[in-house]
Amino acid sequence: MIKIKKFVLLLSLLSPAFIALSQNNTHSPYSARGIGEIEAFNGAYNRALGGVSNGIRSTRFISFSNPASISALKQVVFDFGFHAESGQSNTANASRTYYNGNFSYIVLGFPVWKKEILVKDTSKKKSTSTTKTNLIKTYKTIWSSAMGLTPYSNIGTSYFKKQDTTYGSIINFYAKTGGLSRFFIMNGVNLTKNISLGLNASYVFGQIRNNQVFFIQDSGVSRALYDESIYQLRGFKFDLGFQSQHHDTFTRIINKILRDTVVDKNGKQSIIETTQTIIKHNAFKLVWGATINNQARLNYDLSRLAVNASNYYSFGARDTVINAKTIKNQTYLPTGFSAGFSISYKNRWLFAMDYSSTQWANQKKPLFSDIFTNSSQISIGLGYKPDIDIESMDKKTGDRYKANIEYRFGLRLNNTGYNFKDNKGIIAPLKETGISFGIGIPKLRRDPYTRQVLKSMINITGEYIHRGTTTNGMVSEDLLKLTIGVTLGDIWFTKRKFN
Repeated sequence: MIKIKKFVLLLSLLSPAFIALSQNNTHSPYSARGIGEIEAFNGAYNRALGGVSNGIRSTRFISFSNPASISALKQVVFDFGFHAESGQSNTANASRTYYNGNFSYIVLGFPVWKKEILVKDTSKKKSTSTTKTNLIKTYKTIWSSAMGLTPYSNIGTSYFKKQDTTYGSIINFYAKTGGLSRFFIMNGVNLTKNISLGLNASYVFGQIRNNQVFFIQDSGVSRALYDESIYQLRGFKFDLGFQSQHHDTFTRIINKILRDTVVDKNGKQSIIETTQTIIKHNAFKLVWGATINNQARLNYDLSRLAVNASNYYSFGARDTVINAKTIKNQTYLPTGFSAGFSISYKNRWLFAMDYSSTQWANQKKPLFSDIFTNSSQISIGLGYKPDIDIESMDKKTGDRYKANIEYRFGLRLNNTGYNFKDNKGIIAPLKETGISFGIGIPKLRRDPYTRQVLKSMINITGEYIHRGTTTNGMVSEDLLKLTIGVTLGDIWFTKRKFN
């Protein structure tokens, strides 16, 4: 209970700063569409693998895009991360560089219900008796839960344009900031040995602020119209996840001839040949899964203030055109789905692939007059882990055993579904390509009471993202993004034994 209170206290202290800062995670001009730039719902581990999630299943970390995956947890996992980003927006004639950084996610996962089982003890030498088998007591996870906080979308864009007319110079200034955050609680249950289901309930909330200013400059007199709209949004969103896993073992027999020289009592040498059979087990593991999310309703309150200033420079009279404070309405987040798989070899090599789509073209009651098409993304990941999942430390070196660094690669191709019009009037969705590389630095320790091995890890992921094009007056972007995640493993709710 003490550890739970510490986590709740930490979460309550971090939440206000996290919520306030999470709305400033981008300066991309493309975040002006809809509810903004959608944040990837995964941690540093998944981002290094191109964002794959449906086929990722681990006993030691949380892959929170598919809620069914957390049913594999065997220990308490506390995971948090932050990121830093360098971006460059480019046109055919100019470029602009920007930097930002912030928290990315904070999540706590833990087994809720474990079933006691007996298994063979393979850590001890086999008994000479053929009738005696050593058994040890262990636990199988039936139900796990997790809760956390992460950004849902980010908005941070501004621009202006100037046009000379017979009435004077007309300047239009536009700015859009804010975004949505997500607080989620997920549960995963193992229905059978190979089938798991999960449900994620998210509370989505946040603020979007639009500012528009129109200036007309004529003979030193400036006339302006200030128009500000503030949207306060909130609502619930649900994700249903499924996972299935299968293990296949292939046995290969190799006959090897061994030659040995034997000398008898008379000193005569002879060669004896024997045949030795070597059996190698090449184990493959297949995990596949899918996730579907509902059409989520978001209620919002709109406050709008429009002021007409007749003489800006001399601070003349101002006329309030619109002053609306509590306009209530609704918008919806569209349905979406994703599916994917992973194949691991000897628990060291991993290949994973995902496909996901969101039905933005069918969005009900969009918040703004933007036009969308359905989004789609293909993610591919490759990982290499020198060590298998370590359940006990090396007996010779004890707690001094050090695990090796893990390596991950990823590629993703994303059609965002956000449409933009170029100077020739052609409307096309924004597309982006991302490549990623990551390492995992593990740290092992032994629980002093249960003697179980606990594995914590620092995950460092670097991403290069390119989106858009500079043709026909459009804007392209190049981003370098660094995400650092810390995964801490622990064991709670264990009765201590005293001698």
